[in-house]
Amino acid sequence: MTDIHEQTIRRTQAIREAYASTTSDVMLGTVELRHPAFLEDGEPIALRFVADGVDQDLLLEEDAPMGAGEVARFIAMPFGFTPPSSEEGQVPSVSFWIDNVSSHVHRHLQAAVRVRAPIVVTWREYIVGLAGPQQRLDGIELANVKVTSTRATATARLNDWPDRLFPGRIYTRDAFPTLS
Repeated sequence: MTDIHEQTIRRTQAIREAYASTTSDVMLGTVELRHPAFLEDGEPIALRFVADGVDQDLLLEEDAPMGAGEVARFIAMPFGFTPPSSEEGQVPSVSFWIDNVSSHVHRHLQAAVRVRAPIVVTWREYIVGLAGPQQRLDGIELANVKVTSTRATATARLNDWPDRLFPGRIYTRDAFPTLS
């Protein structure tokens, strides 16, 4: 069994334990895309999507790359990803997709294709009824971005994902005084 496979199993078990302790069963998956070409009135913006049927106003974490600690609007948009393979000798990569790309989103993605800089993604998972995201992966860089009139696709290599902490927090006595 590979190290990546073992780490994936441990991470999956930890996620199941975290979900088991919640009183809500509604999970909201979100993505935030950032790129130097994403501008509105000359100001940088983030494209934020929620895999839900309606737009959601969700609280961002205190150390969010954009809009830290603020409530942000996440637009309802079908999106997803194909998880990485755990085949030995392969660098894991993920395939991302966003369906029904609106003209507003399409314009930003087309602008990003013309500027030589990676699209950086933050993936967050929210549990309805709890403040802030319960899980977060930040700094995912997309490559091979392709935009059509109905779908945007990209890939991301996962060189450092197995080394990331779950759930992305460092538990200190200052931040979590009840640990003592």
